[in-house]
Amino acid sequence: MIRSGRFYSVLVAALLAAGLAQAEIQAKECVPQSEMAVIARDFPQFRNLAGADYCLDGSQTANLIDSLMFMRKTRFENIMPNSSDELFSGRFANDWYGYFEKRITDINIQGTCPKGVGAFVYMWGSTMYVCPMLLSANFTSLDRASVMMHEARHIDGYPHVTCRSGPRQGLQGACDTRIADGGSYAVSVETYAQIARYAPDVHPALRAYAKSSAITYADEAFDNRVRVDRDPKFVLLTKDSAFVSLDAARGFTTTQLGAAPELGRIVMRAQHMILFPEDKTQLARYVFARGEGEIAQQAGDVAADYNAQSPAERAKWIDVHMSAQWVARVFGDRVRFQCDPGSDAARDVALNGERPKTLVYPNGYDRGATTAQLQMESGKVFDLTCERGSGVVRPSSLTLDRVYKRLYRSGAETLGLGDDGKLYRVVNGQSSPVTTPFDGRIHDLAPSSAYSFFDNSLIN
Repeated sequence: MIRSGRFYSVLVAALLAAGLAQAEIQAKECVPQSEMAVIARDFPQFRNLAGADYCLDGSQTANLIDSLMFMRKTRFENIMPNSSDELFSGRFANDWYGYFEKRITDINIQGTCPKGVGAFVYMWGSTMYVCPMLLSANFTSLDRASVMMHEARHIDGYPHVTCRSGPRQGLQGACDTRIADGGSYAVSVETYAQIARYAPDVHPALRAYAKSSAITYADEAFDNRVRVDRDPKFVLLTKDSAFVSLDAARGFTTTQLGAAPELGRIVMRAQHMILFPEDKTQLARYVFARGEGEIAQQAGDVAADYNAQSPAERAKWIDVHMSAQWVARVFGDRVRFQCDPGSDAARDVALNGERPKTLVYPNGYDRGATTAQLQMESGKVFDLTCERGSGVVRPSSLTLDRVYKRLYRSGAETLGLGDDGKLYRVVNGQSSPVTTPFDGRIHDLAPSSAYSFFDNSLIN
């Protein structure tokens, strides 16, 4: 995005309808004096800190230094083959820190920035301006390192363009033309992909988070579609808190994945899964299906909003739709819309006596869709959309022959989950039962995919 001559990073919350993540909980770790001397040599603003070990205290300066150390010290595999698709070319793989410090000579911490701006550079200079949001506890050192690499790439002469299509359509400076050009968003995809695939010492859950982030940027930040080798599937959450992969294209075969931390509703935010627990005293958080564990990260603005409320207030939440540019929170008697990605303003629309049951996605969860469907307990379906900056709820042309607990399309199949814990194939609104080993024991359903680059093969 070009604004007053500045190239703004859009690797940040406003375009994902949420902040990316909350920093890892750290013990009071200290950066050795030998490392501080190197950082001060490359960035003279830190000279006053170079004479001793520097202990990270959660301040803006500490978070910045921690991110530089992440770039310096993260270990990657000795051999990192390129992907067969466009997720990873390896062009930035050898030395993140060296690439960054050759282009950026000063890091200027800003007092304030426009909403959603994490960092920016002037193309003609060598200073990176970092906004308070990026240096808060809402971002990991991995996220900051990816943003820093993204901004350094602008110095090589790679501006953004206004998105002509996709989830960010119409947003100024929110896309690159194509990933093959190797611009700043190509750097974003590659840094996350490299962590996910080739950083063995990084916590498995953070690697899973990086994988989802790489796919999200590949899917959303380019006018020309990025080629990603994927195999659509579904993921089931069973009533005994287990995740199971279901392959509808191969006879509805199932594969055990990992344990869930607890039961709850899975809500999609781009390629990330967020768990809103059944136990309303527990917090909404990122969840990973393959036993990767958990990370102490805030799962975006919607989760932060939910977590700030009392258990009684949380119990009023029914569902939430997170688009790239708008959000709809569904409560028992209303829908709360945020229709402007650059504003926190929200408007409630009453449901006039209808009781909402669940959001349904018969065409798949699409962050670029301008409309989402909400099924009521009565079985009626309503369209949710934003028009002229305001939320609208209206009767839908979609009809369904039963009331569902969940309904998604993934690949060529649409599956619905009933309150009976069983799955149903849905075609033109009509259902037929699907037999699985988990009949009667399925608690929730979400779309999923296997990726050849991350999973080594398209069979998982």
